[in-house]
Amino acid sequence: MADPDILAVIDTLYAAALEPERWEEALAAVSQAVGAIGTTIVPLGTSGAMRSIASANLSEANASYQETWWRHDTPTGRLVTRGIKPGTVGTDRLVMDEDEIRRDPFYQEFLRHYDIGQSLAALTPLGSGRLHSIAAQRSLKKGLYERRDVETMALLSPHIGRAVTVGLELAEARRMALDLASAVERLAWGVVLLDTEGLARHVNQTALGLLGDGFTITHQRPRATLRSDDARLQGAIRAALPGGVLPPEGVIIRRPSGQGPLYAEVVPIRSRPDTLEALAFGAGGAMLLIRSLAGDPKSVAQHLLNMGLTPSETRIAEFIGIGGTLRSAADANGITYQTARTHLRAVFAKLGIGRQSDLVALVTRLVASASS
Repeated sequence: MADPDILAVIDTLYAAALEPERWEEALAAVSQAVGAIGTTIVPLGTSGAMRSIASANLSEANASYQETWWRHDTPTGRLVTRGIKPGTVGTDRLVMDEDEIRRDPFYQEFLRHYDIGQSLAALTPLGSGRLHSIAAQRSLKKGLYERRDVETMALLSPHIGRAVTVGLELAEARRMALDLASAVERLAWGVVLLDTEGLARHVNQTALGLLGDGFTITHQRPRATLRSDDARLQGAIRAALPGGVLPPEGVIIRRPSGQGPLYAEVVPIRSRPDTLEALAFGAGGAMLLIRSLAGDPKSVAQHLLNMGLTPSETRIAEFIGIGGTLRSAADANGITYQTARTHLRAVFAKLGIGRQSDLVALVTRLVASASS
């Protein structure tokens, strides 16, 4: 049965993986377990500026190490050049003899200055594929490490490695989440994140600014004011949610105020099955993207012309692309409805699309890119 004291240290390590502010406590627990004054985590093979972490009572020594002394760290350099394998646990005497230690400035000028006489290290890969040295520093006053200390470090080593790896991955995930959240808030598109039931769990500022005129969120459910538009919106949402069988399509949402309509698309979001994601988020959800089509679309005319449309076809495509009907497009351009249909068929053929909603989606994206 494992030593209860060792189990307590392991528990502290995994707690620190989830709560970064507890790493000082975790490193102190490792130090105490092997009779050290402090513990450091140092990446091996670093050619640029050194970034290492240390328990609190070694903070001054760690600052000096990162600034200057890492360049003169003879034992760590030998671990790299001699290709010591991951999982190795031992003292610095694996690569240094006593005569070398008496003559080495790293020991005599740096370590001795901070009352460090010996290091007990475990070499651990930390997710990135690079090796790190988890080193417990022994006080000069306590003499050399004993066999029991090395065995204790060997027991702790894999847990230290896993805890640091988990901590690093969570830190990266938190940073990415913050970056994505910031980017979502700056999008020209409104974004509504939907859970597996189609209920809104996040609404960005752009989407909030579009609420009230043709588009609402009632009891957490996105709604279009006009019944026919809402039927299409709900159908698009159902198609994007888990279990949906039809491909989601764009939806025009008309506004009672008479302003230019809104355009919405719904994108599926899926969780990986048989993972913790499924426990946390179910089968997934969807992302509703919504944007106003009000404004001057002429900024996209040149893009449409560059895609091979004629000027007449471009005018029809622009009109349909901001939510207009084919008949109103014909009237606005002074042509017959049949001529407008002919132009629209040519637009579909040249752009490789088959529905007016696809054309709206294309023009909306072009408007968004032209105005960003």
